[in-house]
Amino acid sequence: MEFTAVILAAGSGTRLRPLTLETPKCLLDVGGRTILARQLDRARAAGIGRAVVVTGYLAGRVEEHLRQVPPPIPVTLAPNPAFATTGNCMSVLASRARVETSGIVVCDGDVVLTGDALSRLIASPAPTALLLDAETALADEEMKVRLDAGGAVRRISKQIDPAMAAGESIGVQKVSGPALPIFWATLEAMREAGDDQEYYEAAMQRMLDAGVPIRTVEIGHHEWTEIDDLDDLQDARARFAGA
Repeated sequence: MEFTAVILAAGSGTRLRPLTLETPKCLLDVGGRTILARQLDRARAAGIGRAVVVTGYLAGRVEEHLRQVPPPIPVTLAPNPAFATTGNCMSVLASRARVETSGIVVCDGDVVLTGDALSRLIASPAPTALLLDAETALADEEMKVRLDAGGAVRRISKQIDPAMAAGESIGVQKVSGPALPIFWATLEAMREAGDDQEYYEAAMQRMLDAGVPIRTVEIGHHEWTEIDDLDDLQDARARFAGA
């Protein structure tokens, strides 16, 4: 199956100011390369043939970067003009018209991956699956996952009691086959109902409630990092210097 990487790069990165006053978060340097360049390299290494990058804040800078630094796979830009007033569920929906494959890999635009975790996600026999870090310390901020007795995802939310969670969903997941049109329809229904402030995980929860199975692929805590604030960026730069 062919996949398109959907990279969510529309956010304004307010917790990284002043660095993001003139630079979108996805273009911050980590070990000599931008976060976006690293994500596109990982996508290529996993066999993903193309990417849709959803833009919003300082969109022109992303476009300019892609002209100056040719990406390793074809990239199409998908603007989300409502990025400042809606949740990232609407950024995912903004990519829909540019997706030409029966599978997508949705990636938060502030996640840095190492190793072959993305390849393992693609190789999973489950049509819909997410990367799960079972090693991380959980608190209120993390997008937590609860599993059923068979190891399938039962619930995904930041509101899950950490003691009941199997780990953190890191913001990288694939949706493919019959589940993909259901995903698009769920996101569209959220927009029509005015539920456009939600995370896209709310759409995944609605799919779970409707009986669509979602599995997990484990990722080690050392294989990834998320860059939310200046401390995260400093840590990422130390971890990935020269890598």
